[in-house]
Order: sequence, then structure tokens, then C-alpha cells
Amino acid sequence: MNAKKDAVLEIGKRLFLEQGILQTSMEQIAEAVPVSKMTIYNYYQSKEGLLDHVIDSLIEESWTLYREVMDQAKDPLEALTLFYENKESFSLNVTQQFITDLVKFPDQMEKLLAYNREKIIPEFEMLIFKGQQLGQIRKDISPHLLVAFLTFIKEFTARTEWYDGLGSLSAVSEQLMIILYHGIIEQSHDSDDS
Repeated sequence: MNAKKDAVLEIGKRLFLEQGILQTSMEQIAEAVPVSKMTIYNYYQSKEGLLDHVIDSLIEESWTLYREVMDQAKDPLEALTLFYENKESFSLNVTQQFITDLVKFPDQMEKLLAYNREKIIPEFEMLIFKGQQLGQIRKDISPHLLVAFLTFIKEFTARTEWYDGLGSLSAVSEQLMIILYHGIIEQSHDSDDS
């Protein structure tokens, strides 16, 4: 890729994430780079074409972060802890507005969902299974059910209207993680931390 094309992709990604896809115009991207609007169309053909490359970039960033954690962790329990401690990094600055708008682009939304379904979920299930085999995670909980629960929690935490009366987002997130960790960690590992 050339430098201008890279710049268009990065600025487009930043604006899509900050403002939402529908609220970001090709004119805004062209002005921020700066390039002509025609240059953007020459590179990506359309806003949807640019969005497709933005999704590819987000998937690549997410996979790189995932692999870094997996390479750094000495065991599944440490990996789970690192994922939790680095949850802000894994959000990739994706806003609720971006997700709301992305639903209106079914091909790109499906690409993101397929990545989650085909790469992240199987990897996470394997991580949980390894933790069970090492005696770090309770064996009486299905890895599939645990991943489904984690997916639900992720979706729950993305819906800010559900937080009314529960306290701050960070407090709710912290409490959910306490429930999760103390519910799945084998007692011998749980008491080691006290």
C-alpha cells in the first residue's frame, strides 16, 4: 500500500469509530487526510469499500492483540487475567454508534461476526478446555456454555441503558469479573489469591 492509501484507511477508521459510519462523510475523510474525494474513490470505490478495509484492519489488530496475550501468558488462567486487564486495548475504540451503524452494512457485519465465530470463539473454548485440564478452571462447566456466557456479558456491557441504577460501567464490569472468576476458578487456585 502507498502512504496516501494507508492514511485514508487510518483516518477513515478513526472517524468511523469516533463519529459512526453514517455520520462520517467521504468529504470529511478527504479533508482530514488531506486528499481529494476522487482519490478515496480510486482507492476504495465507495464508502462501503473503505468500510470493508476498515473491518479487515480491526480484525487484524484484534488478532494481533489476541496472539500477543496468548504468547505472553504462561497458562490459561494468566491468559484470562491478561485479557481482563487489557480489555480496553481489545475494545479497539469501537463505539456503540459504530456497531449500531455497522448493522446497516450486512456484509461487513457478517465478516466481523464470522471472525468472532470462526477464530475467537474456538480459540477461547480451547483456552478454557486447557485451563480445565490443568485444574485451573472447574471441569463441571462446559467450555461452550462459558463462552456463550462471556458473549452474553460482552453484549450486556455494550448496552449502556441496562446500567441504570447499577453504578458506573467500571464498577459493574469489575463485579461481573469477580462473579466470573470466583464462579469458574477451581477452589485451590481461588484460595491461592487470598
